[in-house]
Formats: sequence, C-alpha cells, structure tokens
Amino acid sequence: METKEENFPNDSTMESIKSLTEKDAKTFLNLIYALIKDNENPSEQLISNVLTIFEKQLPRVAKARQNKN
Repeated sequence: METKEENFPNDSTMESIKSLTEKDAKTFLNLIYALIKDNENPSEQLISNVLTIFEKQLPRVAKARQNKN
C-alpha cells in the first residue's frame, strides 16, 4: 500500500518543475489537460500517464533547457 509521501513528486521532480520556462510549463499543462479531457483509460492508467510526465518528461526538458543555457 502506498503512503502519502509516495503520492507526491520527489525533490528532483520539483527542481525540474521550477526550472521550466513559462512556455514549457504551458505545454505540459496542455498535455495533462488533453490526457484528462480525452480519458478513456481506467483511472490507474490515467494516473500512470500523468506521473510519467512528471517523473520522466519534465526532467528531460529541464535538463535540455539547462544544457542550452
């Protein structure tokens, strides 16, 4: 069983979020909105898809943004 702490993004994910540009953040919000709006998956799959954005895609974009600067 998951604890409450496991439901929240870890510190590195939070740092990734903080380093996004406004344009990056809007893009991710639009992606998450589309997943929710067009959701035909069970709720577990929807949550998994959104978590993948936070755990994998956000850090990649943040790292690419840092390397670009």
